[in-house]
Order: sequence, then C-alpha cells, then structure tokens
Amino acid sequence: MSLSLIILPGSFPFLEKEGKIPASMKIEVDNGNLHLVHLYDVKLENTSIEENKNVRIVSCNQINLKEISTEFIMFLDKETSFSKEFFDVILSEIKSKERYDFIQLRREGVVERLDDLTAFFHADFDDIVSPKIIRKTVLNKFDFFNLEKVNRSMLARLYFELFKDDLHFKFINNVTFKQTYKESKDGIISEGEILNSLLFSYNNIEQKKFEILFKKALVKKVFKLIDNRNFVDLLPYNRQESILELLKELLLNVDDPLLKNWGLNGYIPFAQMVREGLFSEALYYMRILRGKRYWYNTAKELEGKIKQYPIEESVSWKITVPLRKSGLWKEQFKNYFLKWLLLLLSFLVKPLFIGREVWLVSERSDQAEDNGYYFFKYCRENYPNKKILYIIKKDSPHVGKIENLGNIIYHSSLKHWIYLLIAKKYISAWVFEESSYPESKINFKNLFKNIIVNKQQITLQHGVIIHNIAPYLNKKIYNQKLFIASSNAEKEVIKTTLGYEDEDIAVTGLSRFDNLRDLEIKKQILIMPTWRRSLFRLNENEFLLSEYFNRYYNLIRNEQFLNLIEKENIQVKFYIHNQMQHFINDFAFKHPMIQFLTKQDAIVSDLLKESCLLITDYSSVMADFLYMEKPVLLYQFDPLNNHHGPVKQIQYSDFGEVITEESILVNKISMLASRNFIIDKKYLKKSNNFFAFKDNNNNERIFKAIENLNN
Repeated sequence: MSLSLIILPGSFPFLEKEGKIPASMKIEVDNGNLHLVHLYDVKLENTSIEENKNVRIVSCNQINLKEISTEFIMFLDKETSFSKEFFDVILSEIKSKERYDFIQLRREGVVERLDDLTAFFHADFDDIVSPKIIRKTVLNKFDFFNLEKVNRSMLARLYFELFKDDLHFKFINNVTFKQTYKESKDGIISEGEILNSLLFSYNNIEQKKFEILFKKALVKKVFKLIDNRNFVDLLPYNRQESILELLKELLLNVDDPLLKNWGLNGYIPFAQMVREGLFSEALYYMRILRGKRYWYNTAKELEGKIKQYPIEESVSWKITVPLRKSGLWKEQFKNYFLKWLLLLLSFLVKPLFIGREVWLVSERSDQAEDNGYYFFKYCRENYPNKKILYIIKKDSPHVGKIENLGNIIYHSSLKHWIYLLIAKKYISAWVFEESSYPESKINFKNLFKNIIVNKQQITLQHGVIIHNIAPYLNKKIYNQKLFIASSNAEKEVIKTTLGYEDEDIAVTGLSRFDNLRDLEIKKQILIMPTWRRSLFRLNENEFLLSEYFNRYYNLIRNEQFLNLIEKENIQVKFYIHNQMQHFINDFAFKHPMIQFLTKQDAIVSDLLKESCLLITDYSSVMADFLYMEKPVLLYQFDPLNNHHGPVKQIQYSDFGEVITEESILVNKISMLASRNFIIDKKYLKKSNNFFAFKDNNNNERIFKAIENLNN
C-alpha cells in the first residue's frame, strides 16, 4: 500500500521556494510508496521538480478523488516538517494488516495520548484539525467533501466529522510533525474565517450539537486568536467584530465556572462583556490584561536576574541620608517660597479689583476658535469694563485674535499664576484644569488646592452633548458650578449621565451659535471625522492598517466622488479631529478640488459656516450644522468603536442620515448636489424643534447665568 500527500497551496515551501523534494521523503517517492500531489492556485515558477507517475503539480480545480491511486491520503494545509523516520513508520503502519479508517498523528510538544474519542472531545483545536492519514474510501462518506474545491475550511470540517462519525482510528505516538502557525494579522483573519465556516456550516440542531461536543476546543481556540497583539491593535474592527460574534455564540453554552475549570479565569470579565455585546469594552479589557501580564512576567524575569540587596542597611546609604534629604528640603523650600511669593503678589494686585470680579476664560491652551473665544469676544465687545481675561499660549496660531481684543494672559506666565489666585470664576469650553492651569499643573494644584476648591468653575462645552461622555465631566470628578446646554433633551442627558441637578444646568444655547449667522455659503463639502480613543496613540504603521484610515482614504479617492466634485465644481475640505491631525499626511494627495487642513491653517467655525454639506461620523459639530439648517451625512461604519455610548434622549439620526457603506454615501452626496444641497424638510423640522433658542442672544443668556451664580 502507498500514501498520497496532497499539498494545498502555500503549505510546502520546499516545492514552492526551493524547487526540490526533501530528502526525508524523496526515497519513498522514487520507489512509489509516497505520491506527491501539489495543488496550486498560482502556477509554480522556477521549480526544478519533474512530474512523473509519483509526482503531480496540478491546479486546484483539475483533480478529483478518482484520480488518486493510493489507498491512503494525507493533506497538508500549513507549512509542515516531520520527525526523523516519520514516513518509514507511517508507510509501515498502513501496510500492516490492522484495519482502521484513519491514523491520528502527534504534534511535536504534545504529551497527551489522543487515542480515544473522549480525549478528543477535550483536546485542543489544533490537535483536532491536525494532519491525518485517511483511508480514501472514508472520504466518500462526506457529501460536503470535494477534492476539486478543497481548502483549509473544508479540511477543518472533515477532521471534526471524522470524530463525530465514531470511525475506527489509531493514534501513533512514536513519530511527530510540526506545523508553523503565522500569528500575523492575515493569519488571524484566516483562522477566524475557518472557525466561522466551521461553526455555521451546520443547520441549527447540528450546530448546537457540534458546539456542545467541541466547545472546549472552539472556545480556547478563539481566546488564543483574540489574546494576540495583532488581533487587539492591528485587525480592522469589522474583522474583530466577526470573531467576537463567534465567541459570543460559543459562550451561550459556556458559563463562568466552566471557563475557570478550563484554566481561563483571567478571561472571565472579558467573556462577560462579550456575552452582553460590549465588544469595544471587551477589547479595552484585553489590552489592559495583556499589559498587566507583560509587566508581571517582566518583573518576574527581572527578579530572577537581579540580586536583592538591603541597601538601607549599607554604610554608604546611611552616610548619604542628609545629602539626599537636602534635595527634598531644597525642593520643599522652593515650593514654600514660590507659594508665599505668589500669595503676596496676588495680595498686592487684588486691591486693583475691589468691587469687580475677575473671570478667566479659556479653551485648549493654544486655541481661540470655540465657545470660549466667542464668549470672550462677546464680553469684550459688550462689557469692556468687566475684568474678563483670556488665557492662551504665546505661540498659538490664534493669539493675534486675543491680542486684538485685549485682556490677554499668556499661558504659564507670572501673570497667569497670579490671576488664577485672584479670579472668582474659571470659564472654559472644556474643563478649566485640563489645559488652563500653568504647565506645572500638578505643582500648582498641590500648592493652592485650598484656594482652587473655592473657585466657581463653568463649562461652556465644546459642543452639544449627543452621547454618553461619562466619566468625563461627571460631577463627582469635575464638579462644575454651571453647565451650559443647548436644549432640554441635552439637559436630560447631562442630568442622567453626568450627575448634575436642574440648578447646575443653564439651557442658553452655545456661545458659538451666535456666530452662525450671516452665512456666506460656498459650494463646498466639509469632511470632518472625529477621533477614536483606540487609534490616536498608534504609530503610523498601525494606524494605516485601521478601518478608520482605510474608509476615509478610499472615500476621498472614490472615482464616482471625484467625478462628481470635478463635474459640479465642488470644493472639498478634509479636516480630521485635533487628536488625529498628526496622521493628516497619510490621507493627503494632490487634487485641485480637495484641501487637507489642520488647526494651523483653518478655523473650524469658518469651515462650518461656509460649507454646504457636512460629512462626519460622531462629532458634535453635526449639531452646529443642523442649527444652521444645512444637511448632514453621518458615515458610521464602526458604531461599536465609538468611544462614547448612545443615549435615549438624543439619536444620531436626529441630525442627519446614518450611512455605513461608501457607495451609498457617495450616492447620497450626488443626490444632495442635484438639489443644491437643500436640507430635507424632516431635518429642518428637527432643527426647529431640538434647539431651545435659535436667535442671536446665546452669549447674553450665558453671561447672565454666570453673573447670577453670585445670587
């Protein structure tokens, strides 16, 4: 008897790269005991192997089972190496008189004996789908098996079916093989596709039976795929989601005690999140788990290498104590001196403002284009005698705007320190401590925490709150004295998600809305995606693999889209969120109708005012656009990767049409262009109903609300 080795494309580099048959099998090939059938999807080049009756190199779709002349077959679907005398032992075994349907082989490094069905119901996935020596007639039992279409997914199902059908098999323990698993992004995608194909190739009843029989192997395999840097950080979200959905299905039959019994204790919180469909949260947990494990293992490794030495008992340590403490004393004295110097200076300056409150206004430290700027501008133009000052960095591209208005404080200057102590109210478009304390922020807070706690902090907001932004701005953490809102619906979101009471919230409308008047609208589309917490700290190579990058990269290069803007003479401005702007050059290309912008060369409020269509994803600027009664398209291809959760009171669809596919988005843009970008009546009605005020008095209401905090 002889054996046919059927090699799938990409699984035997000796033939594909080196163009030769390994010495370990060449003798058996030459004498006819071993037949090689190498399948290819791309014709092998530069091979020196000659075809003969024992060696065939054939296209995948040009072979069938009847053409295989041997009684036994072995399939190779991965790069495989064999132990010494492997083929001698195997060929001797199949020539024996013992009758069996297939031979189970042992993977290198596996110590368990897999010689009965019970063992396989508890075996690893990789052992179940490992190569086997199969009697050719057995393959005819399985209707799904077709040699002309054989692939890794079909083989995986075949190997599982061999054990389900209770066939007679023998386990050979004295020779081994080794297969190479590629822990790359493509390798994980391929393994995920095999698992999906395997699980969902059965009808509902058979699927449940399959899941129950092999649940340990399947669950542990999925966890192995997921607990991998390539999965967590590099895989596009749609691929992650597919594998997480698979795990969610498997976990229906697996409770937490069973996971613990399988030694998967650390994954239990992750599994609980997956069961609830909280995939983004589960991915964050996995990153934390992997990081914790890495540092634990690193610490353990260092413990074994670094000898512990009781340094506190050494003479040198005891002698140098005064010297080391002198550094601490010096730092303490410097802080003590700085604190009392600043308090003295603030005491000397404070009489200049008797009977007048000092208000400090800010946004990001280098920014003057949001609600902070427009509120400050309003105050300077309408209440010039009020002591209201704006904090901004001296090198900010927006600093000239504040210098023209006066009452400027340069960030981290001596004046900044002093006025922080004098001021009664801290007003910010964000949270004041986030970027409006001096650069030695921690030192400032430590020195003056008893003074800061008595300041009245007001958030003007960065935009309309349209989702759950907790814990950011939560009252227990940030304790804002006054919270500005645009609508009653938004007020309810603030109360239910951030913990503020009615008296803490003023429904006035946003400051910058007063600037959304006297529009000179251009034939211009603004593409303005927001940031992703999971992406903005990636390196460039990792970012280029993300779905976020590839979706927008493809959109701005879409042939139909480019033809449209050229034909209709439509300008396009592409402006990604401040947190992502270090990646802007990766999106950019030269096109006469498209500009790629950053905060250095564009003012967001100007872009919003002059554009006739906004394309965004989850950014709150969708509310500004609706306020101006202009159309919005929401390109939400990754709803589970948004770092903010949805709320009941406000839906994204209240602001514009939600779209998940590029082709549909481009068609919608074309449709809007054909009607001159006029907003749909449905959204015009929503615009009039959503906002509490649509006048030019938002700043006046905000000013009065802040002023009334004293009453």
